[in-house]
Amino acid sequence: MSPIYTIIKISRKISFIIFTLTFFSVDLFSQNLSGTWGYKIEGNYINLYGDKIENQNNSGRSGTLKIAIWATSFPYTGGYINGYNLFEYQLDPLDSRTYYYDISKTGWCTYPPNGSYSLTILLLEYISYDFKIVDYITMNGYTNFYR
Repeated sequence: MSPIYTIIKISRKISFIIFTLTFFSVDLFSQNLSGTWGYKIEGNYINLYGDKIENQNNSGRSGTLKIAIWATSFPYTGGYINGYNLFEYQLDPLDSRTYYYDISKTGWCTYPPNGSYSLTILLLEYISYDFKIVDYITMNGYTNFYR
């Protein structure tokens, strides 16, 4: 086998691997929160609201979705979250290129222990037998919780 033939063969394999990774990874975590998101706590209730949740995939359907708000000791920057789930609610899967808009849901707020916390709104998607964080918005500043 000539060296040029070997280089061409390896080059084709690398091109195929790059194409495959690019093609199949484009649709991963294509659900996102967009626009303005926020919350309002009144007594034992919390209202979680936002502009839009989009499924930007070109085909297929998302998994079941959840919106949650968590309180953490430090601003969340991605990865595993360690803190207190104040409230969450579930949404049906989204078809590709569709969205939910003007989202607003009120429910019981599970208060964390007394203290000051950073709050983060999470978008979770059911993938491979578990809900995974696919997008998030960390609120500015800290919120005090005292009961």
